[in-house]
Amino acid sequence: MPALFRNASWSGASAALRAASGLINALLAIRLLGVADYGHVATLLSLFVLYLSLNSSIFTALVVKLMSPDVVGEKHSIMLASSSIFSVISMVMLVFVTLLLREFAPQLMSIEPGSVFDAEIRRVILLMGALTGIQVAVALHSALIESSGRLDLAMKWQLIGPMVVLTSLVVFFFAGMMITASDYVAALCAGALTDLCLLWLVKRKVMPVPLFYWPTRKRLKGLAHLLKSGGVLQATSLMGVFLEPLNKLLLNHFVGASAVTIYDLAMKVIWGIQYLFGAAMRVFLHLGSQNEEAVGPAFSRVVALVGVPVLIFHAVGALFLSWTAHHWVAIDATQLMIFFAIATLSNLGMTYITPLYISLIGRGELHFIFRSQAILAITNMVVTLALIPYIGLIGAAFGLLSATIYNVSAIYARCKAISGTFEGLGDALWGQRLRYAMAAALFTAAILWGIKDGSGLSGLLVISLGLATIAVREPMLGILLQRMGFKA
Repeated sequence: MPALFRNASWSGASAALRAASGLINALLAIRLLGVADYGHVATLLSLFVLYLSLNSSIFTALVVKLMSPDVVGEKHSIMLASSSIFSVISMVMLVFVTLLLREFAPQLMSIEPGSVFDAEIRRVILLMGALTGIQVAVALHSALIESSGRLDLAMKWQLIGPMVVLTSLVVFFFAGMMITASDYVAALCAGALTDLCLLWLVKRKVMPVPLFYWPTRKRLKGLAHLLKSGGVLQATSLMGVFLEPLNKLLLNHFVGASAVTIYDLAMKVIWGIQYLFGAAMRVFLHLGSQNEEAVGPAFSRVVALVGVPVLIFHAVGALFLSWTAHHWVAIDATQLMIFFAIATLSNLGMTYITPLYISLIGRGELHFIFRSQAILAITNMVVTLALIPYIGLIGAAFGLLSATIYNVSAIYARCKAISGTFEGLGDALWGQRLRYAMAAALFTAAILWGIKDGSGLSGLLVISLGLATIAVREPMLGILLQRMGFKA
């Protein structure tokens, strides 16, 4: 258990740095490319993120299998070879997907055929295909390192790549250089390639077993088992992740590329916060597969620790987005803040329920997850399709919220039916009711401050001091300081 929470600490810290660098990279890219051009790039990139997410489901299943006590000796070697063969097959399929998108995506985005921008977008798509191929290899090596029990190494050694991208964009920005969309994606490729090289070195150290790519009968049989184990999770991932490009395509078509930029900017903050806490909660994947009895007490402890900090992070995110809208790029601050407020409600639910969701994967409850995610995707899609044509960006926010309400309820009910009452959870939440109320009030103030004008220093000072006062009293801060070597 201590090793798992050690991994969780490092994983959460690494996720925080990656999320922060990703957000700064996006802000620089918006300034360098322009709001509209960045909106087009974000739309295309979401399609390749969808493809990468499908592969990630198989690698999640790979981690569960390799950590199983039953997979040892020859079975372990066969599973390693099967995962490498899968990666090669995925990259071959990626070539066809990239060529298909290069042919049809510009037309779907209403880009004039034969124009200079049309040629540029087609180059961008080819580079995004190369980027995704590198990221598939990164995901494979990260999964192998995690399966050896070193999730902390898998996360820490993926921090250099984002810094490479950030450094490149900072140089472009301060040098006053104009860059194209393909230049931006090339910088992303350089960062991903850096991650791959570093993870390859780490993998050789923690798991010196070579990877075999030549298919044999036993390896193909192992691949079939891997695909069967990850198949339901793969389909589940498809339903959840395809909503992101769908929302962007609908916004691009009905509202315009600028709305996609607002959506992407707000969601980068949303996903960054969720990724930060979700990375730390990934240890529940191991608990679910190895120690089911520990899930309930661990969940109560985690919610008690992160409940208020999650709200604080969203309030800080609201202040940041307000500054961005008023002082960094010319976007509609009111639309941005209202969208972020509604999306925050969705993100709170998804963040709090993440430990139980991951534990269900570890337990093998994949059919339930598939069914709940199918309902989530359908609900989100119906609401989004109905509202975006009429109320634009806010319609996408309500689509997320309506789907989240169902998802959280279904996952909690399922876990409670399996594990019984989560002991201590109610008392822990009730004991923090005042801090929850204060954090919620400050979040609301941050949203209103951003809608108003985002320039009143007195309002910013009051909100910031209030958030700092709550944060220093949180037990989570003391735990993090101890992890970093500071005495409480």
